[in-house]
Amino acid sequence: MAGPLRRDVSCLSRAFPRYSVLGAALAFLSSCAAPVERGPAKPGSTLFLGKVVTMDDKGTVAEAVLVDDRGQILKVGKAFDLQQGLSTSVEVVQLAPGQVLMPGFFDPHMHFLPTLIQSVLGSHDLAPCLPPPYRVDPSVDCKSRSEVLRALSSMKVEDSSAIGSDVFVLGMNLDPSRQTFDNSTGCGKGGPSTFMAQPKFYLDACVTKDRPVLILDQSGHLAYVNQKAFEAVCPNGVVKGCKPPDSVGQGGGEWATDASGNFTGLLRESSGYAPFMKAMQQNLPLALMHSDPVKLAEQGGAEIDRAILALRDAGVTTIADGGLQSVAQVNAVKRFTELPGFPFRITGVVVAEAASGANLQPTAPACEPKAGNDCALPKWLGAGGIKIWVDGSTQGCTAKLDSPYHYLEGGHCSGEGEGRADYDNAQAIVDHLSPLWNQGTWRFNLHANGNGANTWALDALSQLQQGTENPHRVLLIHNTVGQPALSKRIGDLRKGAGTLDKKSVPALDVQVTHLIGHVAYWGHAFVGMLGQETANEIDPIAYDRENEIPFSFHSDSMVTPTRPLWFVEQAVTRRTWSYPDFTSEYVLGAKHAATVEEALRAITVVPARHHELDTLLGSIEPGKVADFVVLGANPLDFDPAKGGDPTKISQIPVIQTYINGRATSSRH
Repeated sequence: MAGPLRRDVSCLSRAFPRYSVLGAALAFLSSCAAPVERGPAKPGSTLFLGKVVTMDDKGTVAEAVLVDDRGQILKVGKAFDLQQGLSTSVEVVQLAPGQVLMPGFFDPHMHFLPTLIQSVLGSHDLAPCLPPPYRVDPSVDCKSRSEVLRALSSMKVEDSSAIGSDVFVLGMNLDPSRQTFDNSTGCGKGGPSTFMAQPKFYLDACVTKDRPVLILDQSGHLAYVNQKAFEAVCPNGVVKGCKPPDSVGQGGGEWATDASGNFTGLLRESSGYAPFMKAMQQNLPLALMHSDPVKLAEQGGAEIDRAILALRDAGVTTIADGGLQSVAQVNAVKRFTELPGFPFRITGVVVAEAASGANLQPTAPACEPKAGNDCALPKWLGAGGIKIWVDGSTQGCTAKLDSPYHYLEGGHCSGEGEGRADYDNAQAIVDHLSPLWNQGTWRFNLHANGNGANTWALDALSQLQQGTENPHRVLLIHNTVGQPALSKRIGDLRKGAGTLDKKSVPALDVQVTHLIGHVAYWGHAFVGMLGQETANEIDPIAYDRENEIPFSFHSDSMVTPTRPLWFVEQAVTRRTWSYPDFTSEYVLGAKHAATVEEALRAITVVPARHHELDTLLGSIEPGKVADFVVLGANPLDFDPAKGGDPTKISQIPVIQTYINGRATSSRH
């Protein structure tokens, strides 16, 4: 079922230029010409033959695609028709039986630089393992990852006498919402609530008290530090009387304190842990991400190369980096895409403060393959979006909920009530975004998990649109805790039927993207945090469908790995399980299950529409760009409505990806 691509004749390969950072692993080979002798053709054209799932709006399944030398799709249709008039200069790529050609996969919201940093952590990556069929690295000791204190204790920490007592210890992806708490580890007692109440004591006991420690939560919205870390960021190392920088509160963050006003070691939101990152030694990769990200791109490393290749091997041809925090980070991501052999495209979304502070203007691809342009589409697609966070993380207890939803007492988020937002109210969002919104040139991406945060987001967007009509698309990121009235309101805004304060709102193209991993990874945890009824409403695809809201799926990587075929499987099956032993597995919110076709659109054409790239990418149609993925089987055949087994979708092999009609790998 997953045999190699077949070519009509054998030939010598032509290696793509190598680069020291990405190395030979990113080199790709050309395919061979076929003995077809009819009519003229421009050198460099390619004919793809086999089953073609186009993902166009008609659901077309074709037999052939003709691509020109720039990577633009010329024709899509029947093999016989497209073969007429071709000459020997046309290269032919013949799919093996059972294989399908699809548009390349598009992750519409992830964090590229942190994803690369995660790859260099080794034993300091503390993420809980996934069930066996979905495990990213089978060699990992999952037992050490299953419990909070054992995960902390598993970190290999160099002695401070050898490298200095001021060198930070960095860990990532601790997740107390899923990891259990076992008093037998020997470095602490209590339970999850005691850890969250005073994490600095556990970091001292389980990691080290001799060096500053910073552990990032897997949600990306929390971090944990020890006493030495506070000494590293407080003036003159004096913690008593130390206050967080103003930037912490301005960004919606917090350094949590206990009843006596002492810091507990719990940090909320990225602005809360940003001062600790700045205090890290500048030669560490995570510090480079902030201080000199272009250097990070150029010095690379084997682990970073593997992380890049892992995205390609998952079938990804485009990602949206959803939170570039500086001009330097924009330049670094752009630099990555310029490395010879880089295997996918990136479009950037810039944090609002960074765009305003540097007076940035939106950018688009430098050139598009169309009449009068003798160019191929570049891999850097520009930065045309603005990002803000309305609230935090659902599993991190910082989502902004509203009646009838709230965090349950006795659960992981006990005492958090309706959570929290990064703004005081919807008007604060309006005030923050107005200068950028009124330019009329940016797209906007609003992170909103809880139903309360989504309500504030829609209030703010409606008010902004009433004042100045913005013609661009707006993306609600996550839209996790669903509610019928919220989705209806989104649908009304899209149709021009929205109102605010009894006044009409001009039509606004609001779309949504779901972190579908919430269902699989945190679904069972949400039952304990929010209750069964509320947990059933997460990632509300049924409400999207009812209100004709375009929806997609994303990884939010580093939060979950970018594996689009697994997004499809999760959306169709809605399976979740309990940690740490995966003994309980059940369907969460079955009414919100997607069809396979809907889910495939959610990783191809809909993400392209979110980012206004759908005239170029997302489906296989004439005039668009030949960014493809070849799969070992057709995902549509696994649709349960047709008697298929959707639990096998994530196991479909990715055979090859193509950018501008050229293979990104030497695999055959």
